[in-house]
Amino acid sequence: MKQSLLIILGLLTAACSFGQQKCDSSNLQVDKVQLQNFWTAFKEAINQSDKVKLASLVCFPFTCDYCIIDSTKQSDKPYVKVTKATFDKSQYQIFFADKLVKEVNKHNPSQDLFIFQPYYNTVDKKCSYSFQYIARDENSQHPGMQHFFDIQKVNGQFKIISAWTLP
Repeated sequence: MKQSLLIILGLLTAACSFGQQKCDSSNLQVDKVQLQNFWTAFKEAINQSDKVKLASLVCFPFTCDYCIIDSTKQSDKPYVKVTKATFDKSQYQIFFADKLVKEVNKHNPSQDLFIFQPYYNTVDKKCSYSFQYIARDENSQHPGMQHFFDIQKVNGQFKIISAWTLP
């Protein structure tokens, strides 16, 4: 009986280990074409200041810890949940920051696929990718700041699922 329980426990552990999605650089090759398509559409949307095209690349609502907070709303959360309505009103502006536009235009995913960093999203239990840019340079008064965008497949297409920052 004891041996049977150990075998069953071992099989369950193995099944869980192998069943968990692998999220590493090998995923970049699998998702290469879709990531390139996302990047091309993203680059076009921000270069053309096209809110409609940009909105099609976002999964609403998404969380953002550095978005513009509407002064009429009080919240103790360290982030804003950006809905389609708040995106259309003002939150779209985060995507038109000069440093982001400049960084996006520097890269071509067919040659620079490394701009996407794969990771396992423990909330959604899916492989996701992040890309970042330096929003504020380091200086003697400030440690600098990086803004990140997380993207994930939603209905077979990559979409932005969150925006966050590291000081």
